[in-house]
Amino acid sequence: MRYYDIHAHLADGRLTTRLAEVLAESRRHGVAGVLAAAARASEWDTIAALSRHEGVFGALGVHPFFPEQWDAGCAGRLRAAVRACPGIRAVGEIGLDFYDGRGSEARQREVFEEQLRLARELGLAVILHNRKAWPEFFETVRRLRLTPLRGVCHHFSATIEVARQALDCGLHLSFCGPVTYPHSRRLREAARYVPSDRLLTETDAPDLPPWGHRGELSLPWHVAEVLGTLAELRGTPEEELAAQVEANFREVTAAPEAGADSTWQIANSR
Repeated sequence: MRYYDIHAHLADGRLTTRLAEVLAESRRHGVAGVLAAAARASEWDTIAALSRHEGVFGALGVHPFFPEQWDAGCAGRLRAAVRACPGIRAVGEIGLDFYDGRGSEARQREVFEEQLRLARELGLAVILHNRKAWPEFFETVRRLRLTPLRGVCHHFSATIEVARQALDCGLHLSFCGPVTYPHSRRLREAARYVPSDRLLTETDAPDLPPWGHRGELSLPWHVAEVLGTLAELRGTPEEELAAQVEANFREVTAAPEAGADSTWQIANSR
């Protein structure tokens, strides 16, 4: 079987010293596709270089933990990176995180909106992080008239009602290590609820290892354990689910068409 990891932080300092080994081992374990996501603008060069490897795609963005890294030059840098590196297929990891009063909510929303607009301009998917901010997220998407929105709610861990709203926006939902933990009842209910054509697998490497790798770094080939758990939860043959996840991964990471959203740009520039 072929496995697909829609969200791995391969530019994380815990992995950068061993990237060649990680990529080789991932291929050996049947991982056919990985989307390497940035958290900081300082990681973009590493992600761009990784996206030139076979089976590796890139997502460039600024995580809501680090809104200070988004400055006036970032949009231009991201546009240039997309032109130079065809393997950049998404803007991410972006979103809102209002847990524990982390940072300025106003600044998070400003940075998030700018990155959402840029993704639509470039015809790229979005890789989304949302925590304690779902009402604000859905309000933003409605206000900016972004539906349908192509992208992924990564490490989905919210309720079925939130899942329904995200699916209504056109998004895919992705699950990682915590879904393999036997006590994750709400998470497992959500994993059963998501339609197969909107379901994705990830590791969030190097964090959130699956049950069988507790105490270790999470690595892209651990996605096989996530897929196995999802297949079991859903009563679906593993090979069948793997084929559907592959199709979903390819849909999200598809190359943008030329002039992908000029109509949207014109309408929203008035």
